Amino acid sequence: MERLAWGGLGLAHADDGRLLLLESPLALFPGETVEAEVHWKARHGEGRILRWIGKDGRRAPADCPVAGRCGGCELWEAGSCAPELKRQMVADLFHRQLGEVAWNWHPAPPEARRHRIQLHWDGAALGYHQRNSHVLVPVSACPAAAAPLSEALPRLQDALSGGALPARPQRWELATGTPAGEVTATDERGRTWRLAPDGWSRDEAPIVQQLPGGTLRHGPGAFFQVSPAWASRAFGSLLETWEVRGATLYDLYGGVGFFSALLGRRFAERVLVESGEAAVGWARLNLEALGLPAQCHAADVADWVPEALGHSDDLILLDPPRAGLPPDLCRKLQGAGAGAMVLVGCDGAAFCRDLKRLEPAWKLKALSALDLFPLTHHVECVALLAR
Repeated sequence: MERLAWGGLGLAHADDGRLLLLESPLALFPGETVEAEVHWKARHGEGRILRWIGKDGRRAPADCPVAGRCGGCELWEAGSCAPELKRQMVADLFHRQLGEVAWNWHPAPPEARRHRIQLHWDGAALGYHQRNSHVLVPVSACPAAAAPLSEALPRLQDALSGGALPARPQRWELATGTPAGEVTATDERGRTWRLAPDGWSRDEAPIVQQLPGGTLRHGPGAFFQVSPAWASRAFGSLLETWEVRGATLYDLYGGVGFFSALLGRRFAERVLVESGEAAVGWARLNLEALGLPAQCHAADVADWVPEALGHSDDLILLDPPRAGLPPDLCRKLQGAGAGAMVLVGCDGAAFCRDLKRLEPAWKLKALSALDLFPLTHHVECVALLAR
């Protein structure tokens, strides 16, 4: 295995020079020798690693009993080398997609854990799916999750098995606020139960996130940062370093107000646009409680954005879904009047594609990658652009 490519894939070459991309259930170190099952295509091969023949001496025992079978984490056995292996993946992506650009890497602190996990109940067992499969891997604890979530897993299993919660096979989300404490369980229909010492009880109260930018609330089952405290620190430090401030903040794909709250009074005015009406309702309440007046619109961002958005002292901040920006929105942003833009992306390939689509109107000024998803290949990419 020669090096790590984006997505945590091992990159190698066959004897005839053809490229090999290998999926691994555990961390891969450059230089390791593996046995893989390969499916050949016209010009390259794709496959999955079956076993290690020659292991790197830096490998460390996994702290998870189902590492290698569970589809949730791919970087077990990386040990203290995980941040560097992940940095290599990002470096490979940026080099291939953007050329020789300067960028900064922000590794996750050891205490970063997930405050939301999605599990599957098949009618008999609770767990995660194997990667690229619907085969269930039962779990009774999850070391990647915040302690209250991990400790709640047996309680959820017992309630499902005993009929105290809806027992039909479906997906469940366990979530906790910040700091981690009370645990909620939300089913596919959006019904929520809160865990108490005597069991689960129906409760639609919001989840509370006490963060450096202020306290935010949102509905159970709603999208929010996976590791909220670390995400707030990482984004806050980065945007402070970039001296992001101005007249009006256009917070597009603004959710429940995470970035508007984080940037606080660095802007005189805020305009938040989000397609989810429930999220917009929470954004209004959150920003009002923080004393940050804002116009909050429930609308599709691509439809809402006008041909010329903002003035020279305004900032456009975009945090789109994993698929990235629609082509029509990129076209509209070419003519925006704002002087600066921050683009956030949780899929590195889509993020790089969007940066190139925004050229030539927007020039890359600074670039960073934040490890907001420990033990996986996923990162959050962030770019500062200027007209």
